[in-house]
Amino acid sequence: MKNMFLNKKWLNVILPIVFSCLLESYIVLIENANLVINFSNQDFISLFSFKEFLVFFIIFFIIFYILLDERKKIRVFNFIYTYRLHLSLALIFLAVIFQIHGSSINELNIFHVSHKPLLGVSRPNRSDEFLVNTMYAFSQYMTNFTYFSDIVRASTTDMFIIYGQPVFDIGIIFRPFLVGYLFLNQGQGLSFFWIGRLIFLFLISFEFGMILTNKNKTLSLAYSLLITFSPIVQWWFAINGLVEQLIFGQLGIILINWYMSVDDYRKRFFIAFGLMISVGTFLLVCYPSWQIPFAYVFILLAIWIFLKNKSTFNYNKNDLLIFSVFLIIFTIIMAHILLNSLETLKIIMNTSYPGSEVFNGGGMVNTIFNYIPSIFFPLKQNFSVSNACEYSVFVSLFPVQLILSFIVLGYQKTKDKLLIGLLVLYILLFIVYLFTLPNFIVDLTLISHIRPNRLFTVITFIGVLILIRSISDLENLKNKKLIIFMSILLSVIMVLFSTFEFGDYYVNWMIICSIIFYSIVFSACFLASSKRNQKIFLICVIMLSFLTGALVNPIDHGTDVVFDSSHINHVKNIVEDDPNGIWIVDENSLVCNDIFISVGAKTVNSVNTYPDLNRWETIDSNHQYYEIYNRYAHIYVNLQDKNDSNFELLKPDCFKVNLHINDLEKLNISYIETNKNLDKFSNDNVKFDKIYKDNKYKIYKVNYT
Repeated sequence: MKNMFLNKKWLNVILPIVFSCLLESYIVLIENANLVINFSNQDFISLFSFKEFLVFFIIFFIIFYILLDERKKIRVFNFIYTYRLHLSLALIFLAVIFQIHGSSINELNIFHVSHKPLLGVSRPNRSDEFLVNTMYAFSQYMTNFTYFSDIVRASTTDMFIIYGQPVFDIGIIFRPFLVGYLFLNQGQGLSFFWIGRLIFLFLISFEFGMILTNKNKTLSLAYSLLITFSPIVQWWFAINGLVEQLIFGQLGIILINWYMSVDDYRKRFFIAFGLMISVGTFLLVCYPSWQIPFAYVFILLAIWIFLKNKSTFNYNKNDLLIFSVFLIIFTIIMAHILLNSLETLKIIMNTSYPGSEVFNGGGMVNTIFNYIPSIFFPLKQNFSVSNACEYSVFVSLFPVQLILSFIVLGYQKTKDKLLIGLLVLYILLFIVYLFTLPNFIVDLTLISHIRPNRLFTVITFIGVLILIRSISDLENLKNKKLIIFMSILLSVIMVLFSTFEFGDYYVNWMIICSIIFYSIVFSACFLASSKRNQKIFLICVIMLSFLTGALVNPIDHGTDVVFDSSHINHVKNIVEDDPNGIWIVDENSLVCNDIFISVGAKTVNSVNTYPDLNRWETIDSNHQYYEIYNRYAHIYVNLQDKNDSNFELLKPDCFKVNLHINDLEKLNISYIETNKNLDKFSNDNVKFDKIYKDNKYKIYKVNYT
């Protein structure tokens, strides 16, 4: 007994040291991506933070102090499980107080405010998050959260329906994670938006996992981690409503199951209210490429829940009354939103991009290997694949989930209707993804609105459902040596095939590490029939989730990078003196255009989530460039005096306006932010007066003669 005590005592010191070293080393590699390729011992040691190491050591010491004592472990785990909602709310409260968030807002630190993320690094390829979504939200503070803003685009802009933003309107009931902005400051609102969604996605996924696995807590936790910290969720965390679709899609299934399981009509009333919120939130995401295929998944799950519970479900006229009441409320609120936003929707549906896009198959088979290198995406941000976001998926461990499902349904002959339904949907969506289908099928199923790469991410989501459901059904597979050998062979095959797609991305040590890592993970999947082996599987999932998603986004705090610079405060002062002034930002200062809207500067070329056709037609009366500016767009403005104003399409979501200075008056421009010297452009029609200058940027007041 004494030896055991000593062993545990030393383990409680050694294990925290080892794990703290590994975690701090991983963070050093994330924050200094060049070390991944050109490793230097000297650089690594100098970058190693012993303060962070000490913090990690204390955390891991507490964790292992609990884990290494069975009684403490059971007591603590039971406490966490029982009070999981209370603890989650407390965690959100603390995060909001200290303004903790995962935004890459530090990318906007162009005016050199002294600031550093707490952990990790901001991601420059997440501009839709920090440049558009976050700045749009901050701009709403300058309008008292009106439904329509004249700050964004410097013209009346619908702030609710596209890139849904906080508004004081009944419609906010369907955007619950934006409510924090209405009552908190910018940093706290941003924190509530990030941390609230992260924690509730984790909680809801766990509760959904309990249904999926017949109340297996270990597998439910594994499922929750695979969803919450998947590469696709973390790289796309703050935009396109992906998190909302996952939260409220799964919540809808949980509520249907709950409604059919209780007979208390007071509870049924509140459950029906939650269902209304879930359906409304899912619908108002307004991103069909994910909404439509996710809808297929959740409809299948809803049908399964109904069939599972129908024999014990008691209902009467009170159920009809409850659903009639909420249907009427739902219809009234949706009619109100549609009335406000109908013109916006018409404009968007008729844009060159994305409104007119039509899709029909065209997916690539090699995308099934995308998850393999995702364990390195957070490390190699500066020289990775062209855009890690576009290669991100749910880690369903293809083809393990399919092999397991065939073992369960074929070898074990388990009659699992849900697993069969998921497999059928998986195969059907894969066919839709790969092949061109007849037009009547495309029109009937709404496939034409689904981008192939977005469809594939939903296919991988179904893959995770199949994986976890199969493991929950799995019986003991006896030949463990054969399983381990086949897992290693499968890992080698998958990793080597992935090198054909990502060959330039891999370094040799990455290939070796990938083979070893996935050999262990695949083996853990096939052997996860017993409770003990399911815990090993959970440990593998924790590692997988940590490597692929946990530190994709930084752990940051506050909004000082936006609001604490002298430059931004000078813009704010100008806006206070001239609130109706119209701004443009020169092409070499593109990041500024959306920072300025956060302090109320009405900026023409802030990101146009839908086009202001009337404005551009004032300098394009013949509609020569209509197809270029009729789109969602990041807009560069190049001031010049050589040629007539013209437009260049740079990317599907980006164009340049080569704006002749004499056309500034047509656009009613008052102020220009630039790093150029505009004095040389002054002529008999327009004068440029420099009113501010710092080390790089200048602000000019435009005067018309």
